[in-house]
Amino acid sequence: RYNGVSLRPGRILANPHFAILVNGRLAGWIGYERRRPGVYEIAHLSVLPRFRRSGLGKRATVRMLAQVRRTGGQVVYARIRRSNYAPQCLLRKLGFRRVKGGRVCKFAKRI
Repeated sequence: RYNGVSLRPGRILANPHFAILVNGRLAGWIGYERRRPGVYEIAHLSVLPRFRRSGLGKRATVRMLAQVRRTGGQVVYARIRRSNYAPQCLLRKLGFRRVKGGRVCKFAKRI
């Protein structure tokens, strides 16, 4: 289970995912998935509670965006529950704009 959503391990392992480490200890993870040529989705970003508000999510997202750009990405988006404010704020700080509302909001950015 990931943030309350069940995912098949094969789906997660078929796409790039990276551990976020602090002093060799797992602090979180981030992943992305190619949706179509040039378009990628931030599929999984999670920072464990005791490591939050330390900039780890921002640094991991910036590094992931650079990786996507190197692989030919032009647009990156993320879908976030409307009630999940922290990642919405993070994406706005990184220049993402909300392009779709509803129960699950969609944020996108050209890179």
